Amino acid sequence: MIRIIGLGSPFGDDRVGWHVIELLQGRLDAQVDLVTLDRPGAAMINWMAGVQRLVIIDALASGQPPGHIARLTAADLDSQTGGTSSHQLDLAQTFELACALDCLPDQVEIYGIEIDTLQSAELSRPVMDAAATLARRLAGSFSTAANEPQAAMDSIGV
Repeated sequence: MIRIIGLGSPFGDDRVGWHVIELLQGRLDAQVDLVTLDRPGAAMINWMAGVQRLVIIDALASGQPPGHIARLTAADLDSQTGGTSSHQLDLAQTFELACALDCLPDQVEIYGIEIDTLQSAELSRPVMDAAATLARRLAGSFSTAANEPQAAMDSIGV
């Protein structure tokens, strides 16, 4: 099973993970499960059970300009100080626990979209545009190379 999880909260740019999931609705094969989670913490491990390929999309607050898309690894999460997520969800510890419990999917991809932490309750234009770009690239990668996931992900250019 393939699962794409959009992390976030209902507030401003922090809902960017949810927005990407909204944009992917109806664009992917039925084998791809789309989920939105509100700051799940370690409970996210429950969403990893039975999953072969997991894609996580979350807001990122790392100092890059709003709308910057980053593809992260578990090692990148370990190197972040203060958490990678804008709401301080510690994905690194969640992945460590999932690994210890033998629940971590074989393939894990993490995408962060840099947010404007000082903006209003609505998605900012740069973040909205980046969400559309990432959704389009993910949709293309799943439809063009379902049997070659690494090549497809390398081709999205993030």
